[in-house]
Amino acid sequence: MSNPLVSKKWLLARMYEPNMAIVDCRFQLGAPEAGRTAYTESHIPRAIYLDLESDLSAPIDEHGGRHPLPEPETLAKRLGRAGINNDSVVVAYDDQGGMYASRLWLLLRWLGHEQVYVMEEGFSAWQQDGYPITADQPVVIPSSFQPAVRDELIADVEDVRSATNNPDILLVDSREAPRYLGQTEPIDAKAGHIPSAINAFWKNNLDAEGKWTSEEQRRASLSEVIDALDAGREVIVYCGSGVSACPNIVALHSLGYSNVRLYAGSWSDWISYEENPVATGKEEKA
Repeated sequence: MSNPLVSKKWLLARMYEPNMAIVDCRFQLGAPEAGRTAYTESHIPRAIYLDLESDLSAPIDEHGGRHPLPEPETLAKRLGRAGINNDSVVVAYDDQGGMYASRLWLLLRWLGHEQVYVMEEGFSAWQQDGYPITADQPVVIPSSFQPAVRDELIADVEDVRSATNNPDILLVDSREAPRYLGQTEPIDAKAGHIPSAINAFWKNNLDAEGKWTSEEQRRASLSEVIDALDAGREVIVYCGSGVSACPNIVALHSLGYSNVRLYAGSWSDWISYEENPVATGKEEKA
């Protein structure tokens, strides 16, 4: 399994290769047009823009969370219109620590596409280092993307209900500690976490500049999860809506651990079922 993280130097050296597809995933929660506006003003040459809510999520329903998974065929058609096909080497970037780029990485892998990577540094770092940027819109030649869905990468609410009572499965909450503990909840209707879940805040994979940390630091910050995987346990990762869990999954893959599933609906889906229990405070170590 190849490392899903690549440097900006790696991308710079390959950005004009014909099968390279560069995707700008910048987005701001609460300001849904900000990412597209930023892309229009400047982006990496040849990059196309995919939007978290209109391209990488389905419309909100009663269940499924705040960013439901798109229908595979719908996403495949959008990728094809963007010029991405099954032979493309896809590199995604954002300016939010890789959160939205990681969402695209996971979605592509879910559709059976392996040649997808996340740039370790964001667009600001690319720009600050004097790498080329442009406001020009790329000429996109539509293509065809054929999905081969890998359902084993995704967990649903029934899987997670079972996991809360299964010592062979570790649930990992990727939100910041106050939300996990139930001390605050700025977005969703209920505060707390899924019973039995441990906390591993996704931003612990980043340094002070917002770049991904070294392999050793990622291994340390995810040590409890890695211990579970080394013991043969399965891991299901979630967050608020299935977005910020993705960087934790990328980080685990970068360390050689692929037996990890995303609870796509995450906390916002879990609490949409009145009967689902909610926990607060710290969990006893399993």
